[in-house]
Amino acid sequence: MSYKALGVASLGLILAGCTAMDPQGAARQQAETYYGRPYDQLSGREKMALEDHLARQSNQAWNTTAHSASGVGRLLQGVGVLVFSAKH
Repeated sequence: MSYKALGVASLGLILAGCTAMDPQGAARQQAETYYGRPYDQLSGREKMALEDHLARQSNQAWNTTAHSASGVGRLLQGVGVLVFSAKH
């Protein structure tokens, strides 16, 4: 169970990092979903708005995943302390 949670947290960090590193690439992929037309057909203002939106989502995902991973780490540390103290 704990390895699964760590895997999900790691995957979230990787995916969030991808969008943050290449917002234009992410916008090219998502333009159809948001505007219903290809990225090349968007105005400059629409391109910037979409890139900003995706970058903000990426940053929020990064923060949420980092907090979750930190919480899982603290939980595992606490469990380890309890197990160690129960043995002695």
